[in-house]
Amino acid sequence: MGNVYFNHHLSQGGDCLHEWSLADAAVRSLLSFGEEKGLKKFIEIEISMGEIMEIDKDVFKEAFLMLSKGTILENANIIFSEEKALFKCNSCGRKWDMEEAEKIIEREVGVEEEGGEIESPLHFMPELACALMRCPNCGSRDISVESGRDLSIRRVVAE
Repeated sequence: MGNVYFNHHLSQGGDCLHEWSLADAAVRSLLSFGEEKGLKKFIEIEISMGEIMEIDKDVFKEAFLMLSKGTILENANIIFSEEKALFKCNSCGRKWDMEEAEKIIEREVGVEEEGGEIESPLHFMPELACALMRCPNCGSRDISVESGRDLSIRRVVAE
């Protein structure tokens, strides 16, 4: 038994329960990796979730556990970590975090829900973060995401 370092980025699915499609992608990637390396059993899996994706960890874990039944992934301990979001203006260099980004986006294009609450559209389309914001310093729309938009399998312990 030992640490196997595995860094694999998974893309987001298009349906409203993207946690299930992401869990499916993770299970498929891990099973492929396990087959390639001749692994018999996964003991522990560390999954990093980008803050922008707003993934429901409980739904993801339930889907992962159901999809891994009867495989070498069954009964593996799943550890979640969060990759904090960081945005950068390519015009003036200003950087900001997810909290500030959500305030900017809600002001610009917030989606009103029942009860009058404003919800960030990032929950539905995180890949649009840069298109929905202006730099809080200079107003530019030339923005990049430096971190926080990926789902990655960071580390596995296997036999």
